[in-house]
Amino acid sequence: MRRIVLITLLISSVCALHLEMHKEESIGNEFEESSGEIETEQLPGKCWACKWVIRKLKKQISKKTTLDYIKKKLGMVCDEIGFLKTLCRKLVNRYMDILVEELSTTDDTRTICANIGVCKK
Repeated sequence: MRRIVLITLLISSVCALHLEMHKEESIGNEFEESSGEIETEQLPGKCWACKWVIRKLKKQISKKTTLDYIKKKLGMVCDEIGFLKTLCRKLVNRYMDILVEELSTTDDTRTICANIGVCKK
């Protein structure tokens, strides 16, 4: 009886692990698009991700910061966001030039993300 219980627990654990891995793969695939473009209405957390990126970068740049430095930082910031890394990268790549320009202004985080169209005004 003890062996049956142990085997059942082992099988349950393996099944749970497999299911969790399958969920992660399917979530990652939702963000991949064949055209390479973002459908911003369909992506969860786009506004939050945008505000996170802008807040993070606003802390790292000053008035004397060059546009090239801002562009470089935009390329690296998504590595720190965690599970929204793919969304962040697509967002940054799509709006790179606009974000660089917006980050050189004094606009607040919400305004910048609303200006590029990922947050409501």
